[in-house]
Amino acid sequence: MATSTKNHDDFIYGALGAIATIPPILLAVAASSMPEGLERGQFIVHGCGVILAFLASALVLRVAYTLGFRKALKMAASVESNYTVIA
Repeated sequence: MATSTKNHDDFIYGALGAIATIPPILLAVAASSMPEGLERGQFIVHGCGVILAFLASALVLRVAYTLGFRKALKMAASVESNYTVIA
């Protein structure tokens, strides 16, 4: 399966950008159909909090994945350098 970008990092950050843009728009549309009052304000605040929490956790997981993968590659490279070939 081919993606629309050549670099997978570009795809991931593009998807995060879409997630950062589209849900607040939908939240504003949903809140505009509600009557004025405390429930409307709570809906907007809690909705924005959920979106923010999702984006923050996605970025933290992305960084942890990248750093963990680099560390695993360094460990594998150091282990390979300790092997000797006996012919």
